[in-house]
Amino acid sequence: MSDQEYQAETPTPVIDAHKCTPKTVFRDICAAVRQWWPTRPKYSYGAYMVVFMLTCVWSDYMALWSMDSDNRYDPGHGPLVAQIFNSAHARLSTNQGWMNLIIIVMVYIVLLTLINRFWVATAATFTLFAVYAVATVIKCVLRDEIILPSDLNFLTGGGEGDLMSFIPADLSSMIAPSAVMIVTFVLICVALQFLDGRSMFIHCSWRHALDSKRNIFGLICRIVAPILSIALLASYATGLGQQDSAVRRFLDYFEYTPQQFNTTSDANRNGVLTSFLSLVDVKAMEPDPNYSESAMQALNSKYAQSAQRINTERRATLTDSTVINVLSESYADPTRVPGVSFSEDPMPNLRSIMQSTTSGLALSPGYGGGTANIEFQQVTGLSMTNFAPSLATPYQQLIPNRPTFFSFNQMWNAACDGSTDCSVAFHPYYQNMYLRGANYTKFGFSHFHALNSKPQITHRESTSNSKYTSDEQAYANVLDELKQPDSRSKYIELITMQNHTPYTADEYPDNEFIAADTSTDVAASDRGSIRTYAKGVQITDKATADFLEELDAIDRPITVVFYGDHLPGIYSKAMADPKNDIALHETDYFIWSNTASDAHTTKLDKANAAHTSSNYFMAQTAEHLNAKVSPYLALLTELHDEIPAMARLGRNDGEWKNDSSLTMLDAQGRPIDENDLSSKAKELLADYRSVQYDMCVGKNYLETMGFMELPKS
Repeated sequence: MSDQEYQAETPTPVIDAHKCTPKTVFRDICAAVRQWWPTRPKYSYGAYMVVFMLTCVWSDYMALWSMDSDNRYDPGHGPLVAQIFNSAHARLSTNQGWMNLIIIVMVYIVLLTLINRFWVATAATFTLFAVYAVATVIKCVLRDEIILPSDLNFLTGGGEGDLMSFIPADLSSMIAPSAVMIVTFVLICVALQFLDGRSMFIHCSWRHALDSKRNIFGLICRIVAPILSIALLASYATGLGQQDSAVRRFLDYFEYTPQQFNTTSDANRNGVLTSFLSLVDVKAMEPDPNYSESAMQALNSKYAQSAQRINTERRATLTDSTVINVLSESYADPTRVPGVSFSEDPMPNLRSIMQSTTSGLALSPGYGGGTANIEFQQVTGLSMTNFAPSLATPYQQLIPNRPTFFSFNQMWNAACDGSTDCSVAFHPYYQNMYLRGANYTKFGFSHFHALNSKPQITHRESTSNSKYTSDEQAYANVLDELKQPDSRSKYIELITMQNHTPYTADEYPDNEFIAADTSTDVAASDRGSIRTYAKGVQITDKATADFLEELDAIDRPITVVFYGDHLPGIYSKAMADPKNDIALHETDYFIWSNTASDAHTTKLDKANAAHTSSNYFMAQTAEHLNAKVSPYLALLTELHDEIPAMARLGRNDGEWKNDSSLTMLDAQGRPIDENDLSSKAKELLADYRSVQYDMCVGKNYLETMGFMELPKS
């Protein structure tokens, strides 16, 4: 039939305007879509490859931008996307750019082969690396540290809200454009997945797997591809931590040099994603070929004799006193920082107390953060210096994986006939931070009172406009505990929050340290924070003095170990000078006893007190109280005599210590070279490491041998 004949026989449709309604139009559109849908085009694998490469490159841009401290997000400098591009495009072809890209590609392939939907995997990859980049920017500003694998415990423990509360005001403006960028990309990918005629990246049919060679081949690929991609990523992560692995030999082409003692140094050199992945498979300590039960038995006997020798000159029992450990958040005399001065003393009360009791400076491995690590040292007597550099946070990476873990409060539990009632902890913040709630239960504390504990911590009001609980309120919780009818001596742990970052100008409206600021050499951007911090120190100073006065009125022996965990990260000018490294890692501490204690007037001489580190606090407390010691405390006592302070310090540029070696100070606070140690000091240090190996990696032989037990009264 010709076209003319067909047209003649086909009647011209007549449109009935009365039947053309929104409902019929929608129905006709749906019919047209249903007719077109099965024939919609499939995107080619070449197009997929282009999108794959662009997504990987942009993810690398975000990773590089996250470590660019000179180009943080500024809402006044254009869109976030433009700022990321301008920050990172010149560094894409650097070694860190290439090493980031390798990991991005492997992760993308894992997600693609697992999900088997190209656009969904693309959205997931982009979202993963965008969120990681933004979180890294925030954490680097707050703590000079990248996001670590151990930080993911915050999310699995329900702590994402807590992390959000730490976002400083000057970075909060970055959250909205970051969310817009991520949501926009995800919506585009969802639309493309909807329109793509190729729903599966690897064709396979589980229902008709054996119907054709194509299905059989697709099914094999669908099973093998994710297994191989996951194995490749896992072997890469594992190989990063092994000196002679094929991965390390491959990365020699990119001049890979791990600097895991300082994650920011490592990330700036090797790429932030390489740094993250290198911490996934973490060894707590290097293997000890000489470790055995007989070796631990020899150590136990050796230090049991040392304890017996020390105890012949001591009369008191350590657990007859209540010992209160006060970790004062970020507390350190600001006037000791080069360039910082005030016409008014921010800590007159504690300065006076420190002159009359055992006191000095404690070497901290942290600056601007790392509270949990200093706390770990104080609670256990173990040192971060003995761990492998890749072990960043024992609270998250070590203790959860051990069936039991020794801590000093257990000596008070033993004195209470095994009851945990003599151990209690207070922290006016959230207990899931650093997994403290779970860890303190493992330590043997009866309660860990926090904002989200059951029961909730009682006193939790803040000072002025601060969002954190004041020290006065924190101390009130301890005083309530001491006023309970139970008169037994206790071990009490208090971790405060008042002086936690950020230090905003509106925190203390009536701040006399603005006018009293006589600092001569501080960065203009830090001046406001330093003034706010000084006011917080003054408030802590008065609250602590009042707390000690109330303890003095209690008629039973009480000893307080008060210390700052680290300096706040607000001294950028001083931190830029390597000569200030030790000064910026030393906090104030003192050991004080009330009038009901025989040690009320005790002040250990400078040789035993002027310089220390938090792992020695319990040994020093026993000495302050003239109390008998366990073999473990005997080891710590002897080690402190030889090496008064120890820590592994790190700087942004790695200039202070560019390896994992110890920083050790003598009694005058001067650095000691490890090669110059006496033979006795080297022997003690080796024994200390063996003890820590048994407690953290080995089979806890020493604990079953009574190494941690105090002599019977």
